[in-house]
Amino acid sequence: MEKEKKKRTVATINARSFSVNLDEVELPSGRIAERIRVIHPDAAALVPILGDGRIIFVKQYRYSIQEETLEIPAGKIDPGEDPEECIRREFEEETGYSVKNLEYLLKYVPAIGYSSEVLYIFKGTGLTSQKGVPISSDEISGIEILSYEEIHSCINDGIIKDGKTLVALYTLYSECFKK
Repeated sequence: MEKEKKKRTVATINARSFSVNLDEVELPSGRIAERIRVIHPDAAALVPILGDGRIIFVKQYRYSIQEETLEIPAGKIDPGEDPEECIRREFEEETGYSVKNLEYLLKYVPAIGYSSEVLYIFKGTGLTSQKGVPISSDEISGIEILSYEEIHSCINDGIIKDGKTLVALYTLYSECFKK
């Protein structure tokens, strides 16, 4: 096990409460190494399934890759908020829909090599459009509602490439995750 020897914070971003540390660690051999660690809030994501089986996705510009992406709705968990509360709030803000039924699918660590973030993924059914609820236009440029066949094509064509979305869809459609 690696032991922290010295912590040096090289950057702090207060806007979304995450920091980047460059830590010195002692390896089991006694050798000293450096590790980058992003202290990041946990998040929740939702695979929102309409009554006809189609899934709601959000279109969002991602500055880090300089592209608009197609993803399942998700967001950071606020302090004191549980993952279910978070995803209900984020889903409505991002799509203008509410979700009646949530089913926990899994939790995973999207960037285990350097980030503390844990992502909780849910399946949602019993969706209702909340007429008049504005979509968060600073984040979301629109929504897309896709069938299973359209989702498959979007994955094969590289249109859907977001990690949490791919993990969630794989979990939802894979036989190895069926109970």
